[in-house]
Amino acid sequence: MSVVGVRRPMRVRRLLGTAVLVCTATVLLTGIFTAGDSDALGWDFRVAYLPAAESVLEGRSPYPDPHDPTLEVGRAYAYPPPFAFALVPFVALPEDVAAFLAVAACLAALWGALYLVGVRDVRCFAVVPIWAAGWNTLEMANASAVIALLIAVCWRFRATVWRLGIALAGALSLKLFVWPTLIWLLATRRFRAAGVTVAFAFALTLTAWAALGFSGLSDYLDLLSRIAAQDSYSLEDIFLELGLGSMSGRLVAALAGSALLVICLSLVRRGDERGAFVAAVGAAFVLSPIVWIHYLVILVVPLGLVRRRFSALWLTPIVLWVSPRIDNGTALQSIVPMLVIAVVCYAALRRPVTSSVSVQGAA
Repeated sequence: MSVVGVRRPMRVRRLLGTAVLVCTATVLLTGIFTAGDSDALGWDFRVAYLPAAESVLEGRSPYPDPHDPTLEVGRAYAYPPPFAFALVPFVALPEDVAAFLAVAACLAALWGALYLVGVRDVRCFAVVPIWAAGWNTLEMANASAVIALLIAVCWRFRATVWRLGIALAGALSLKLFVWPTLIWLLATRRFRAAGVTVAFAFALTLTAWAALGFSGLSDYLDLLSRIAAQDSYSLEDIFLELGLGSMSGRLVAALAGSALLVICLSLVRRGDERGAFVAAVGAAFVLSPIVWIHYLVILVVPLGLVRRRFSALWLTPIVLWVSPRIDNGTALQSIVPMLVIAVVCYAALRRPVTSSVSVQGAA
């Protein structure tokens, strides 16, 4: 068979695969956006983010009493206050309109993250809303999409100081669990960017708390502890689900996270910035005491770095549909998210260095 004859069926398969992915994504996105007149659209935004924005606009603490026995933890706002202040403009809009715009912004953030790491294949853009993590993030209008975008900005502008530092500070101000990326900054000798990150994150958070008169600060850690007590997909909770004890889970998480950070440092010495960055992102998942399904949408960044064109690896996160969004399911269901993270990170770390930007040449 001629080369042309071989390529023709390959093109047909690619067209069919693209059509299936785009149609499936279209159906799911249509279902999400047509739920605009119900609480199903933008659940986190409606029940947690928007009320928090209304509270800070009125000068009140956005945080509930963590000792209230009637507190519904799933409705509690648990982010640092800067995020609530950032959402204040949405307060002026009708709730349904605000929720619709929030979901659209999350979709734009995910696609923007893909674009920033160099992905141009339409199939990659189509598959992300099909992931359980992608669908969950969009359905709830969760801030994990924004974190994914900010992490992508960190990589795209890694040769800068201010843009890199401010982007990472923004991510840390949303969820502290991405702190291992700060280790990557230090390992690659981006000391000025690290300084900007720490200073800006501290100033942003302190200013937001000061604007509230530090109301709710004393109970904030208690609130986080109560939320962390819920079943999630962290290594500690997986070990609990398997009956091996939380202490064993913490030990394994500490060892695995430390190993990934050591790998990060080792790859930096070998000149593999991309691999080091992926290792730091992987360490963030492993070391986090809380891991929800929507956290895994951040995998668009390491996936985009290692596979700019669609491949079977992009389908891996689809298996997350077997794991429930609330609690962490059965013992088998509970381990699936960490397995997906492991597969993606392993695939990214074993690929040869392709970046042309050296550590020495970075700002």
